[in-house]
Amino acid sequence: MPEFSLLLRRLGLGAATALATCHLPAQAQISSDTTFQRLLRTHQYTLTQTGARLAGPGWDKLQQDIRQSTVVLLGEDHGTAQIPPFAQAVAAVLNPRLYVAEIDRYQAQDVSRLAAQPGLPTAFSRRFPMALSFYSWVEEFELARSLQARGTALLGIEQAGFASTGRLLALLADQTSSKSARAYVRRQAAAIQAHDRAVLVSGAYENITINHLRPALLDSLRRLMRSEPPAAQMLLQDLAASAAIFRTNAAGLPGGHQARINLMRRNLLRELQPYQLPQQALPPMLFKFGAYHMGRGRSIWGDVYDVGNLMLNLAEVHDQKTLHIFIIGKQGTQVGGQHPEDFSKNVTHYSNADAAMVRPFMAATPNGTDWQVFDVRPLRRALLREGMAVGEQELQATILGFDYVVVIPETTASRNF
Repeated sequence: MPEFSLLLRRLGLGAATALATCHLPAQAQISSDTTFQRLLRTHQYTLTQTGARLAGPGWDKLQQDIRQSTVVLLGEDHGTAQIPPFAQAVAAVLNPRLYVAEIDRYQAQDVSRLAAQPGLPTAFSRRFPMALSFYSWVEEFELARSLQARGTALLGIEQAGFASTGRLLALLADQTSSKSARAYVRRQAAAIQAHDRAVLVSGAYENITINHLRPALLDSLRRLMRSEPPAAQMLLQDLAASAAIFRTNAAGLPGGHQARINLMRRNLLRELQPYQLPQQALPPMLFKFGAYHMGRGRSIWGDVYDVGNLMLNLAEVHDQKTLHIFIIGKQGTQVGGQHPEDFSKNVTHYSNADAAMVRPFMAATPNGTDWQVFDVRPLRRALLREGMAVGEQELQATILGFDYVVVIPETTASRNF
């Protein structure tokens, strides 16, 4: 199942969790009930994109619902150049006060600092390749810059980036007052950075440091940080918590996915504390994560309630609305590697035409330039209230979890700096 597992990772689910999936026979995957096809066609709209400018009946429909929502959650398929401009257009309508991204809080600080400077952060990226995760790509970074220019604060709530251990230790060294301790941490940071660069070049991502971060190293860092400022101790705690999740997933053990979701939800609540929740209503917020994180209700991957559902609950406390949008390409190219020097090795061809979670939406999307926008809510009402049959588990999750599905007929891969 290599292609299916790749799709799971792009949508935000770890490869180990992909083993939990099961497939029904092909004839059961899409309901033969004509109600499904009728509702699909009736609530299908076209959208055209020119850079960050969107137009057409599909965009008119989306804008109407964005204006009525406080929180918009974009569930994406990572690594395509077309989605960040879409997010920019959504932000122009929503005018979010906060942008919550699938990166850690230290990456968010780096992105915010670098976005305030002219040009692309090429020098930073060469020193710490992929240390900004998705924001190591031009289109994603320009999205962050455009949001910052409109006064939107960037929040990161994810576990530590898979290639950011060296950068985090460099930050830790900067916060260390003891000269000898600072020198030790910097040596460790340099060695790890060199190792991880070699891993990114080789493509043997399973060997990345955070998958195998030595407990002895963490213990020595804890001893050194005992008398250091609270911010340094917190950074080390965050790194250790993330390393435990990566280690669990790398070993194929259960519990890593749930631990990751729990960590993201705790981090989100911590980042929202300055906004005095739940006493005050939510400010306008835009999220952009892999699609598995952004749905309402229970995830299809076991008894898991993800970030999207937490935001639904927080908004409903104040009688506010969330809008959940699943945006995905039908076919084309996207980022499929993390080589820090030969960017051509990072581009991969793909097709989602037969992805179970969106198969009927893909079938209804003709090849061409027009995007297709599907209002999923009538399908959800028919499923919940009228007993409409939908035999595929993944497709049910899409219908129950999202308000809209947006399909891009053909995408191109995001670009490195």
